[in-house]
Amino acid sequence: MDQALQINVYRGPRRLMVATTVPGLEPQNIHIAVKGRQLTVQGRLRGLGQEKRPGYFQREWSVGPYNRTVDLPLAVDATHANASYDNGVLVMIFPLAVQPISGTMTLSKVGTAKGQCIRHVGQDLRPRVNP
Repeated sequence: MDQALQINVYRGPRRLMVATTVPGLEPQNIHIAVKGRQLTVQGRLRGLGQEKRPGYFQREWSVGPYNRTVDLPLAVDATHANASYDNGVLVMIFPLAVQPISGTMTLSKVGTAKGQCIRHVGQDLRPRVNP
């Protein structure tokens, strides 16, 4: 059974930021998809067979699978999004758009339990001021 994720959504000047916890997963096991104004975050089960492990006296949590779909309050451009994952926290940053632009992301592992998907390498979304 998939566990529902708790999600925080907040707006910056030119972007929409979404944060959620997906503890215990490797970055490559997290899948992010935006279709229209719907965001779906999925995490595959890690450590298959844990539920069958003998010796549990009490078991109140497990490591995945995770699944959550939410309606975004604003249109975003998913093809230019950035995502990072560290210490069980997934943060996604989507540039705002006039019309929703759908896309998917899978994070790439960059270190122990750290991952990222960068679509705007070195690009600053703030307006530039010419001296």
